[in-house]
Amino acid sequence: MKYITKDVSDIFTLHGSFALLSGEPVTTDGGFEFEGNGLKLTANITKHPSGVVCRRDTVKNISDKPITISSALSKFVFNGGEHEVYTQRSVWCGERYGVWQPLVTEICAANDEIRHNAGAAPFTAVYNLQNGKGMAFHVLADGKWRLRVRNFYSQSGSRKNLTVELGLEDSNLYAILAPGEELLLPTVLFYSFTDKNDMAAYKLHRYCHDVYPTPSLPVIYNTWMSKFDNISYDILSEQLEAAKHIGAEYFVIDAGWFGRPNVWFDSVGDWEECTDASMAGRMKEFADKVHSYGLGFGVWFEIERASLNSRAYAEHPERYLVEDGYAFVNFGDADVCRNILDTVSSQIEKYGIDFIKFDFNATLTHDPDRLSFMNFFKGYRGFIRDLRQRFPSLYLENCASGGLRMALSNLDGFDSFWMSDDHSLYNQLEIFKNTLRRMPSNVLEKWITVGSIAPFEPLYGGGTTEKILMSGDAGWDHVETINKNYLESVAVGGPIGISCDLTKLSDDLTETLRKLVSEHKAERSFWAESECRILCDTPTLTVLQYSDSAQKKIKLFTFSSLPLQNSVTVYPVVDESAEYVCSDGATVSGADLAENGVDMFISVRRYNSNKLTLTAK
Repeated sequence: MKYITKDVSDIFTLHGSFALLSGEPVTTDGGFEFEGNGLKLTANITKHPSGVVCRRDTVKNISDKPITISSALSKFVFNGGEHEVYTQRSVWCGERYGVWQPLVTEICAANDEIRHNAGAAPFTAVYNLQNGKGMAFHVLADGKWRLRVRNFYSQSGSRKNLTVELGLEDSNLYAILAPGEELLLPTVLFYSFTDKNDMAAYKLHRYCHDVYPTPSLPVIYNTWMSKFDNISYDILSEQLEAAKHIGAEYFVIDAGWFGRPNVWFDSVGDWEECTDASMAGRMKEFADKVHSYGLGFGVWFEIERASLNSRAYAEHPERYLVEDGYAFVNFGDADVCRNILDTVSSQIEKYGIDFIKFDFNATLTHDPDRLSFMNFFKGYRGFIRDLRQRFPSLYLENCASGGLRMALSNLDGFDSFWMSDDHSLYNQLEIFKNTLRRMPSNVLEKWITVGSIAPFEPLYGGGTTEKILMSGDAGWDHVETINKNYLESVAVGGPIGISCDLTKLSDDLTETLRKLVSEHKAERSFWAESECRILCDTPTLTVLQYSDSAQKKIKLFTFSSLPLQNSVTVYPVVDESAEYVCSDGATVSGADLAENGVDMFISVRRYNSNKLTLTAK
């Protein structure tokens, strides 16, 4: 899709205390420039070898008086036609809903709070039904954002264009630029595609591997889904033994280790160990024990928030913004940033913390600076940067009521992302599949929360077997069963998380987890650099392809929820000049795979998986 750049209004949507901008922009080596009405507008555009195009726009006041900006969006204009638009909804335990809609008039999505993709994901795509060409767009905003796709008609109705506008959420924007001051707009990534299924997300994956390299894909044990906040030295010591046995590399204590006894949720902000309950003053002893077992020690923080009943808020209310019964750390204040950095640093040094799960479970919508939280995020990014400089080996996990901060703009500061509080691996597959369209697979954690019933007597066929149980929601209120082959297939691709009572698992299920972890470690370098394609996405069947960028090694996975056939012909993306050896020993040419595909078995049972590896000679 080719965008139009005849007038500055084709490149920017800009409103404020100045006359309407109009005129032809100047084409530069790296994009476009325009000067008028006391402003200098710059669109810096660079193309990455992956095919991803990066656009960074700036608005500079070149007058001798202050200028107010009330709306500032990067804009793309295309020729009119018949289009569909893709957007994703993102809510707690429902981070998995994406849909194509016909564009009749206008389709919008926006984030009206401080967590990057609460309500909606900062991603859209447009597809021209007349020529089969599409364009995907990502907003990398450090603040509230909005996107809008619409049909634009001239006053006479004779001219129709498609416009895509992306940038700062502007319902309360009031940015005052002093003479010489510059406003940096959110970065926009975009790239073309022809396949509506995954919208050429492999281009984004290649881009992210280069720009945001992932050092490791660890195996993490988290205490939460074992006994929630019922933690003690003895309880966790039992889990530590089992976690080491299955090959975990980090042991993370979730919420409940801090504050007043038995009211941790009301103590958020008081980041000191609870000595009268929980670990009862033995957390340093336990951290040392974790290290002696060869695992990294981790803890949970919700650093952006404090309870109104916390000691932290009572002693320093001036450090917080208050909304809807919660206090939020004012990261727009440099002194507050230094204080919170010192607070976290002191706990890291005290316990030898190697891993932090940063959670965020409340909503802040009003920015008193009226800058869509740009000042807040400038301070917050500085806090994360300074924390990493002090502790270079610290692993940072991003969480916010599950996946409500699972955004590209957070790749710069975090190692991986807690994908959802929904622990059903069936639902996690759906969340993962949709998130693949806007995030690389190697940063998306899969969480295994399982138990077992053994021996189990089937109602048909006689004999005994074992049933693997898993959480079907954010706790254990709803329980589902899962087949071993599905469990082993869905858990791959990124960091592996395990959170359950490991001491209650059967020997067979424990060995299944040990095997899964061992195979993950053996293939870790492949998963770290792999790009993932969605080859099939129907209500009954999902087919995923992981591969390196040259398609020298390919892993195919089928996931069937309601089998309608006993096999499926899969057409992988291959190097047609190569000869491939299949994991079943057969040899087949890339040309033959491209022409005829490969048949993969599908079980007659519900919720089953199959896998096949292709390796180029």
